[in-house]
Amino acid sequence: MSLLSSTQGTPERVWSAIRIVEAEGGRIGRDDLWTWLNPAFVTDGVARQIAGEAERQVIGAASSLEFLKLEAPDYVLTADPLADYEAYADEVHDRLCRTSPDHPDHVMLETFAWLGLKAESSGTDWAAAGDFADRVEADLGNAQTGDARRFNDTKQTAWRRWMGFLGLGVQLPVRLSFHPDVTRRIAIELRRAGLPTGVALPIDAVLQALSQRMPYLDRGTLRARVAAATSIKDDPKRLSHLLSAALRELHDEGRVVLDRRGDATGYVDLAPDPFHEVKSVLTIKILAGSDD
Repeated sequence: MSLLSSTQGTPERVWSAIRIVEAEGGRIGRDDLWTWLNPAFVTDGVARQIAGEAERQVIGAASSLEFLKLEAPDYVLTADPLADYEAYADEVHDRLCRTSPDHPDHVMLETFAWLGLKAESSGTDWAAAGDFADRVEADLGNAQTGDARRFNDTKQTAWRRWMGFLGLGVQLPVRLSFHPDVTRRIAIELRRAGLPTGVALPIDAVLQALSQRMPYLDRGTLRARVAAATSIKDDPKRLSHLLSAALRELHDEGRVVLDRRGDATGYVDLAPDPFHEVKSVLTIKILAGSDD
Protein backbone atom coordinates (compact mmCIF):
# COMPACT_ATOMS: atom_id res chain seq x y z
CA MET A 1 0.00 0.00 0.00
CA SER A 2 1.01 3.63 -0.54
CA LEU A 3 -0.67 7.02 -0.31
CA LEU A 4 -1.33 7.09 -4.04
CA SER A 5 -2.69 3.57 -4.27
CA SER A 6 -4.88 4.14 -1.19
CA THR A 7 -7.05 6.74 -2.89
CA GLN A 8 -9.74 6.57 -0.19
CA GLY A 9 -7.13 6.97 2.52
CA THR A 10 -7.54 10.74 2.68
CA PRO A 11 -5.57 12.86 5.18
CA GLU A 12 -8.60 13.41 7.41
CA ARG A 13 -9.53 9.73 7.42
CA VAL A 14 -5.98 8.70 8.31
CA TRP A 15 -6.08 11.26 11.12
CA SER A 16 -9.32 9.69 12.36
CA ALA A 17 -7.71 6.25 12.40
CA ILE A 18 -4.73 7.56 14.35
CA ARG A 19 -6.96 9.26 16.93
CA ILE A 20 -9.13 6.17 17.32
CA VAL A 21 -6.14 3.95 18.09
CA GLU A 22 -4.71 6.61 20.38
CA ALA A 23 -8.02 6.78 22.30
CA GLU A 24 -7.87 3.01 22.74
CA GLY A 25 -4.50 3.26 24.46
CA GLY A 26 -2.38 2.71 21.36
CA ARG A 27 -3.73 -0.72 20.43
CA ILE A 28 -7.02 -1.83 18.89
CA GLY A 29 -8.39 -4.98 17.31
CA ARG A 30 -8.65 -5.05 13.53
CA ASP A 31 -12.42 -5.50 13.46
CA ASP A 32 -12.95 -2.81 16.08
CA LEU A 33 -10.95 -0.30 14.08
CA TRP A 34 -12.83 -1.13 10.90
CA THR A 35 -16.13 -0.66 12.75
CA TRP A 36 -15.10 2.73 14.09
CA LEU A 37 -14.01 3.85 10.62
CA ASN A 38 -17.17 2.64 8.92
CA PRO A 39 -20.01 2.00 11.40
CA ALA A 40 -22.82 -0.31 10.34
CA PHE A 41 -26.30 1.16 9.93
CA VAL A 42 -29.73 0.17 8.73
CA THR A 43 -31.64 1.82 5.89
CA ASP A 44 -35.34 1.01 5.46
CA GLY A 45 -34.91 -1.95 7.75
CA VAL A 46 -32.04 -3.38 5.72
CA ALA A 47 -28.50 -3.56 7.06
CA ARG A 48 -26.03 -1.86 4.78
CA GLN A 49 -23.42 -4.17 3.31
CA ILE A 50 -19.91 -3.06 4.30
CA ALA A 51 -17.35 -3.99 1.67
CA GLY A 52 -14.39 -2.85 3.75
CA GLU A 53 -12.41 -1.33 0.88
CA ALA A 54 -12.46 2.22 2.24
CA GLU A 55 -11.30 1.10 5.69
CA ARG A 56 -8.60 -1.07 4.15
CA GLN A 57 -7.25 1.89 2.19
CA VAL A 58 -7.33 4.21 5.22
CA ILE A 59 -5.33 1.71 7.24
CA GLY A 60 -3.07 1.12 4.23
CA ALA A 61 -2.26 4.82 4.02
CA ALA A 62 -1.69 5.07 7.79
CA SER A 63 0.58 2.03 7.63
CA SER A 64 2.49 3.38 4.64
CA LEU A 65 3.23 6.52 6.65
CA GLU A 66 4.23 4.21 9.54
CA PHE A 67 1.68 5.59 11.96
CA LEU A 68 0.09 2.15 12.40
CA LYS A 69 1.59 -1.32 12.47
CA LEU A 70 -0.20 -4.66 12.38
CA GLU A 71 0.58 -6.94 15.29
CA ALA A 72 -2.08 -9.55 14.60
CA PRO A 73 -4.84 -9.41 15.53
CA ASP A 74 -4.36 -5.78 16.55
CA TYR A 75 -3.22 -2.52 15.04
CA VAL A 76 -0.66 -0.67 17.12
CA LEU A 77 0.10 3.05 17.08
CA THR A 78 3.79 3.57 16.32
CA ALA A 79 3.91 7.36 16.72
CA ASP A 80 3.94 9.64 19.73
CA PRO A 81 0.61 11.40 20.39
CA LEU A 82 0.10 14.43 18.15
CA ALA A 83 -1.31 17.61 19.65
CA ASP A 84 -3.68 18.54 16.84
CA TYR A 85 -4.37 18.35 13.11
CA GLU A 86 -1.67 20.92 12.32
CA ALA A 87 0.93 18.89 14.19
CA TYR A 88 -0.22 15.83 12.26
CA ALA A 89 0.32 17.69 8.95
CA ASP A 90 3.82 18.69 10.06
CA GLU A 91 4.62 15.10 11.01
CA VAL A 92 3.39 13.74 7.67
CA HIS A 93 5.47 16.37 5.87
CA ASP A 94 8.59 15.39 7.82
CA ARG A 95 8.06 11.69 7.21
CA LEU A 96 7.64 12.19 3.47
CA CYS A 97 10.79 14.33 3.39
CA ARG A 98 12.70 11.42 4.95
CA THR A 99 11.50 8.71 2.57
CA SER A 100 14.18 6.90 0.63
CA PRO A 101 13.98 6.62 -3.18
CA ASP A 102 12.78 3.02 -2.91
CA HIS A 103 9.87 3.89 -0.61
CA PRO A 104 6.49 3.83 -2.40
CA ASP A 105 5.61 7.27 -1.02
CA HIS A 106 8.82 8.88 -2.26
CA VAL A 107 7.00 9.80 -5.46
CA MET A 108 4.81 12.26 -3.52
CA LEU A 109 7.45 14.95 -2.99
CA GLU A 110 9.54 13.74 -5.93
CA THR A 111 6.62 14.76 -8.16
CA PHE A 112 6.39 18.12 -6.43
CA ALA A 113 10.13 18.70 -6.91
CA TRP A 114 9.69 17.86 -10.61
CA LEU A 115 6.74 20.26 -10.86
CA GLY A 116 8.81 23.04 -9.29
CA LEU A 117 11.56 22.47 -11.83
CA LYS A 118 9.18 22.37 -14.80
CA ALA A 119 7.50 25.57 -13.60
CA GLU A 120 10.68 27.49 -14.44
CA SER A 121 10.03 27.06 -18.16
CA SER A 122 6.35 26.11 -18.35
CA GLY A 123 4.71 28.01 -15.49
CA THR A 124 2.13 26.29 -13.26
CA ASP A 125 -1.15 26.71 -15.14
CA TRP A 126 -0.91 23.17 -16.53
CA ALA A 127 -0.52 21.54 -13.07
CA ALA A 128 -4.17 20.46 -13.15
CA ALA A 129 -4.30 19.69 -16.88
CA GLY A 130 -5.56 16.37 -18.13
CA ASP A 131 -2.14 15.26 -19.33
CA PHE A 132 -0.35 16.12 -16.07
CA ALA A 133 -0.12 12.47 -15.01
CA ASP A 134 1.29 11.48 -18.40
CA ARG A 135 3.99 14.16 -18.12
CA VAL A 136 4.95 12.97 -14.65
CA GLU A 137 5.10 9.37 -15.77
CA ALA A 138 7.15 10.25 -18.86
CA ASP A 139 9.85 11.92 -16.75
CA LEU A 140 9.72 10.01 -13.47
CA GLY A 141 8.24 6.65 -14.43
CA ASN A 142 10.14 3.41 -14.66
CA ALA A 143 9.82 1.75 -18.04
CA GLN A 144 10.59 -1.63 -16.45
CA THR A 145 7.35 -1.55 -14.43
CA GLY A 146 5.17 -1.87 -17.51
CA ASP A 147 1.54 -1.21 -16.62
CA ALA A 148 2.34 -0.60 -12.93
CA ARG A 149 2.56 3.15 -13.39
CA ARG A 150 3.96 5.21 -10.56
CA PHE A 151 1.58 8.04 -11.44
CA ASN A 152 -1.74 8.10 -13.27
CA ASP A 153 -5.02 10.04 -13.39
CA THR A 154 -6.45 8.24 -10.36
CA LYS A 155 -3.31 8.80 -8.33
CA GLN A 156 -3.18 12.42 -9.45
CA THR A 157 -6.35 13.21 -7.49
CA ALA A 158 -4.95 11.70 -4.32
CA TRP A 159 -1.64 13.49 -4.87
CA ARG A 160 -3.34 16.89 -5.16
CA ARG A 161 -5.29 16.22 -1.99
CA TRP A 162 -2.15 15.41 0.01
CA MET A 163 -0.24 18.37 -1.43
CA GLY A 164 -3.00 20.72 -0.34
CA PHE A 165 -3.04 19.13 3.11
CA LEU A 166 0.72 19.71 3.44
CA GLY A 167 0.43 23.38 2.49
CA LEU A 168 1.98 22.93 -0.94
CA GLY A 169 -1.00 23.71 -3.14
CA VAL A 170 -4.50 25.13 -3.23
CA GLN A 171 -7.70 24.05 -4.92
CA LEU A 172 -9.28 26.80 -7.00
CA PRO A 173 -12.97 26.95 -8.07
CA VAL A 174 -12.14 26.75 -11.75
CA ARG A 175 -11.68 23.99 -14.27
CA LEU A 176 -7.90 23.85 -13.85
CA SER A 177 -8.34 23.73 -10.13
CA PHE A 178 -4.95 22.78 -8.66
CA HIS A 179 -2.37 25.48 -8.13
CA PRO A 180 1.00 24.69 -6.49
CA ASP A 181 1.70 27.23 -3.76
CA VAL A 182 4.31 26.76 -1.01
CA THR A 183 3.48 29.94 0.92
CA ARG A 184 1.77 28.22 3.85
CA ARG A 185 4.44 25.55 4.24
CA ILE A 186 7.24 28.12 3.94
CA ALA A 187 5.69 30.13 6.79
CA ILE A 188 5.37 27.01 8.92
CA GLU A 189 8.92 25.84 8.29
CA LEU A 190 10.38 29.28 8.98
CA ARG A 191 8.86 29.03 12.45
CA ARG A 192 9.78 25.39 12.98
CA ALA A 193 13.38 26.07 11.98
CA GLY A 194 13.76 28.15 15.11
CA LEU A 195 15.30 31.10 13.29
CA PRO A 196 15.48 34.42 15.19
CA THR A 197 12.54 36.76 14.60
CA GLY A 198 12.62 40.51 14.24
CA VAL A 199 16.22 40.67 13.00
CA ALA A 200 17.65 40.81 9.47
CA LEU A 201 19.05 37.40 8.55
CA PRO A 202 21.30 36.72 5.53
CA ILE A 203 19.16 35.24 2.78
CA ASP A 204 21.65 32.40 2.25
CA ALA A 205 21.29 31.28 5.88
CA VAL A 206 17.51 31.21 5.58
CA LEU A 207 17.64 29.35 2.26
CA GLN A 208 19.98 26.78 3.77
CA ALA A 209 17.55 26.17 6.63
CA LEU A 210 14.61 25.84 4.24
CA SER A 211 16.48 23.49 1.90
CA GLN A 212 17.05 21.09 4.79
CA ARG A 213 13.43 21.20 5.89
CA MET A 214 11.97 21.28 2.35
CA PRO A 215 14.38 19.26 0.17
CA TYR A 216 12.05 19.46 -2.83
CA LEU A 217 12.64 23.21 -3.15
CA ASP A 218 15.66 25.37 -4.07
CA ARG A 219 19.04 23.97 -3.02
CA GLY A 220 17.37 20.86 -1.62
CA THR A 221 18.79 17.39 -2.17
CA LEU A 222 15.59 15.98 -3.66
CA ARG A 223 15.24 18.82 -6.16
CA ALA A 224 18.88 18.33 -7.18
CA ARG A 225 18.40 14.58 -7.67
CA VAL A 226 15.28 15.07 -9.79
CA ALA A 227 17.01 17.73 -11.89
CA ALA A 228 19.96 15.41 -12.51
CA ALA A 229 17.77 12.39 -13.30
CA THR A 230 15.54 14.28 -15.75
CA SER A 231 18.18 16.64 -17.20
CA ILE A 232 16.02 19.63 -16.28
CA LYS A 233 18.14 22.73 -15.85
CA ASP A 234 18.25 24.11 -12.31
CA ASP A 235 19.83 27.53 -11.81
CA PRO A 236 21.02 27.83 -8.18
CA LYS A 237 21.87 31.50 -8.65
CA ARG A 238 18.20 32.51 -8.89
CA LEU A 239 15.30 31.50 -6.70
CA SER A 240 12.63 29.35 -8.29
CA HIS A 241 9.24 30.59 -9.39
CA LEU A 242 7.50 28.79 -6.51
CA LEU A 243 9.82 30.00 -3.76
CA SER A 244 9.98 33.55 -5.16
CA ALA A 245 6.18 33.79 -5.29
CA ALA A 246 5.88 32.52 -1.71
CA LEU A 247 8.46 34.95 -0.31
CA ARG A 248 6.85 37.87 -2.12
CA GLU A 249 3.43 36.91 -0.79
CA LEU A 250 4.73 36.64 2.78
CA HIS A 251 6.41 40.02 2.31
CA ASP A 252 3.20 41.62 1.02
CA GLU A 253 1.22 40.15 3.92
CA GLY A 254 3.65 41.62 6.44
CA ARG A 255 4.84 38.28 7.75
CA VAL A 256 8.45 38.70 6.55
CA VAL A 257 10.48 41.65 5.31
CA LEU A 258 12.62 41.16 2.21
CA ASP A 259 15.40 43.70 1.79
CA ARG A 260 18.34 44.49 -0.47
CA ARG A 261 20.50 47.46 0.42
CA GLY A 262 22.34 49.18 -2.40
CA ASP A 263 25.07 47.21 -4.15
CA ALA A 264 25.97 44.97 -1.22
CA THR A 265 27.18 41.48 -2.08
CA GLY A 266 25.41 38.30 -1.05
CA TYR A 267 22.01 39.06 -2.54
CA VAL A 268 19.95 36.50 -4.42
CA ASP A 269 17.77 37.23 -7.45
CA LEU A 270 14.12 36.25 -7.36
CA ALA A 271 12.30 34.84 -10.35
CA PRO A 272 11.23 37.66 -12.70
CA ASP A 273 7.98 39.42 -11.84
CA PRO A 274 7.44 42.74 -13.61
CA PHE A 275 4.58 43.64 -11.26
CA HIS A 276 6.45 43.34 -7.97
CA GLU A 277 8.98 45.78 -6.55
CA VAL A 278 11.16 43.12 -4.88
CA LYS A 279 13.58 41.80 -7.49
CA SER A 280 16.40 40.49 -5.30
CA VAL A 281 17.02 39.84 -1.62
CA LEU A 282 19.98 40.36 0.68
CA THR A 283 18.32 39.81 4.06
CA ILE A 284 15.02 38.52 5.34
CA LYS A 285 13.39 39.48 8.61
CA ILE A 286 10.92 36.94 10.01
CA LEU A 287 8.20 38.61 12.01
CA ALA A 288 6.71 36.94 15.09
CA GLY A 289 3.59 34.92 14.33
CA SER A 290 4.50 34.74 10.64
CA ASP A 291 2.69 31.42 10.16
CA ASP A 292 -0.61 32.51 11.73
